[in-house]
Amino acid sequence: MSIRDHYGVPHIYAQDLRGLYYGYGYAVAQDRLYQMEMARRSSNGTVAQVLGKGYLEADKATRSNFDPASIRAQLQALPADDRQIFEGYAAGFNARIKEVLADKPRLLPIEFVEEGFEPAPWSAEDVANIWVGLILNRFFAGTQEVANLQLLERLKASRGDLIGQQLYDQMRWLEDPKAPTTSAKAAGPLRNYNAAQNLRPLSVAAAQDWRSLQVARLGEAAADAMPTASNAWVVAPAKSQDGRTVLFNGPQQGWFNPSITYSVGLHGAGYDFTGSTPVALPAILFGSNGHIAWGSTVGSLDTNDVYQEQLNPQNRFEYRHDGHYTPMHKRIETIAVKGEAPYTLEVYSTVHGFVSTWDVPNQTAYSQKRSWEGREIESLLGWANLAKARSWDEFLLQAERVSVSINWFYADAQGNIGHVAVGKQPQRPDNQPVQFPASGDGSMEWQGFLPFDANPRSYNPDQGYLVSWNNQPAPGLRADGANYSHVDRVNELIEPLQAKAKLSLDDIWNVDRRGAFADLNARYFVPAIVAATRSLPGSDPARQAADILQQWNLQGRDDQGKGVYDSPAVPIMRAWLPAMYSRVLQDDLPAEIFQTYAQAGYPDQYSGASPQPGKASKLLWNALQGKQASVPQRYDFFNGESPDAVVLEVLRSTIKSLQATQGIDLQAWRTPVTSMRFAAVNSIGVPWASKDRQPTLAPFMNRGSETFRVSLGRDGVSMCSAAPPGQSGFVAANGEADKHVADQLALYREHGCKQDWLSEEQVEANLESSMTLHY
Repeated sequence: MSIRDHYGVPHIYAQDLRGLYYGYGYAVAQDRLYQMEMARRSSNGTVAQVLGKGYLEADKATRSNFDPASIRAQLQALPADDRQIFEGYAAGFNARIKEVLADKPRLLPIEFVEEGFEPAPWSAEDVANIWVGLILNRFFAGTQEVANLQLLERLKASRGDLIGQQLYDQMRWLEDPKAPTTSAKAAGPLRNYNAAQNLRPLSVAAAQDWRSLQVARLGEAAADAMPTASNAWVVAPAKSQDGRTVLFNGPQQGWFNPSITYSVGLHGAGYDFTGSTPVALPAILFGSNGHIAWGSTVGSLDTNDVYQEQLNPQNRFEYRHDGHYTPMHKRIETIAVKGEAPYTLEVYSTVHGFVSTWDVPNQTAYSQKRSWEGREIESLLGWANLAKARSWDEFLLQAERVSVSINWFYADAQGNIGHVAVGKQPQRPDNQPVQFPASGDGSMEWQGFLPFDANPRSYNPDQGYLVSWNNQPAPGLRADGANYSHVDRVNELIEPLQAKAKLSLDDIWNVDRRGAFADLNARYFVPAIVAATRSLPGSDPARQAADILQQWNLQGRDDQGKGVYDSPAVPIMRAWLPAMYSRVLQDDLPAEIFQTYAQAGYPDQYSGASPQPGKASKLLWNALQGKQASVPQRYDFFNGESPDAVVLEVLRSTIKSLQATQGIDLQAWRTPVTSMRFAAVNSIGVPWASKDRQPTLAPFMNRGSETFRVSLGRDGVSMCSAAPPGQSGFVAANGEADKHVADQLALYREHGCKQDWLSEEQVEANLESSMTLHY
């Protein structure tokens, strides 16, 4: 049976696993048929078949990044019960497709009509590939080794070996001991730095090819940095006013129409929970079963390595390994292209993994090894079975099954909270560099994996809370992309969590409101501006600007709906900081390198990315600290000038520029708010809704794709959430939209929270519709 509540959220009741997932798949197809069709095509590389050659590059990137035969083999090896999850889901989805095709005028989504094709049947493999293609290969496959090598080589070429290395060390440090961490336990054995030794140079063309491929696979926002998505905090009974444990999670996977997350309740066959999950995965990534609540943020354990393969000068498809040249494995993929001849793609791999980039002039290629490859389905099932856990120990048993790097958060009705950094960590040889590609010659092979006990974790910490906004999970983390700093957006969440001895439910929810509007740079630089102007008279415009900044709450909120931010501090800070970057860093860095650091991290209009402090803010903060910096400063970005004098100089030039555009009265200065858009294209640019249906909200809020909160106590559990635009994405061929396509937008804009139902009694009391399915 499928029962929907007043927001259209389905609750599925069944006696067996196949029936439960049949009902789930059917409900998803009712609500998100076109979105899921395009999610499937994005994940298996068949977009060009229906949308044309403009999507061929995306399909090529997808096809060259996973092995369909491996996914099929993993599915076939599953016990019969586990296979029912995938087969039942596909069968339920197909049952709805059959109904839709029998009544297209009423049931076929308008996007199929607009694009001129129809939904195709699903298989169990399709269900699994959504997980592999749109989740694993986006959020868990990123690396920085090649980008680090390119940066080091460019700095040395521009400034010489000595200064180039000094600059690199101040831009890509291994660890900042003052960086805030989620857990106190160290992140396993520390790895040595090890310079980029015996590596061949990286050509400009190869570096560009690498980045282009990253964009095609991961999306523009994730191509230049490790993905940083989601925030979460859990509060212990001793820290909450009502003596209950509370979990809050804001999974930041982008803002889309339809929503990237799907809400559902599954009840039966050992499951009894309500939650939500990206692209309607079989595993529910965020939720509660009445005994525990769970959530997550993207992790940063080093589970991926890039290898530099030395090619045979006589045959580019052979690479040197263990003292001799070995032929690469070759796979042929045929990609159908609408209106064009099929495209034949050759996919090559080495013993380490798929070849991503060729650098033939330097007789090298780059392949990637991932600790979770071959364990994709096991990782998904570990997450799926998490919903059955009723204790911390049972929670950890499922965490151990998951090979991808993720931060899991836990709260239970008995008053316990916890965090564990999940992921299968390779045991690397001592000679392998942390930050750069490994040699593919056989001298840097993994030596197994670290035991799960080495993974960072925290259980019932004395401070009474745990928090993450993709900050460093624990001390000692050393990874190619782990450029953590004292300058970290998680400080915007730590401050309100520490502000009171005990927090109300509203306090805990409002931590998200503070983070949503926080200026992520200001807390680090306002004191420097105030200090540099302290001796100036009150009539000096620089002193007046500093006073405005000192009195500011460091928030950027709409001024009573006027479409501008409510403080003159916003235009001052947003103009001063990039000007300071230019004044301090531009003369020291190659132009193309400086450009990658020039943005201050403030959201652009309709940006789909979750803002961070500007990358250069970390460099600038360390430079201002000088000898007191927690990252050693061997190169002086101020070039002998007084930092205070430079701060004041840039402030004066900023004031002059703003006066020219906004007038002499500093208090009247304002900046137009930026807006957020719920995009009709997914993270890799594939449309999954009509482009004329992209709702907007203003001002921009740095929040989760959805937000949810669970409060647990011995007397029961309550859960609430907001998942905009709405539960449904269905618009009929005549343009009539389902009533639940956008009914959570206003809720989200106002930081509201709808109730979610866990028990059958609650679901029945809030019933909107019900139906019985036969399978």
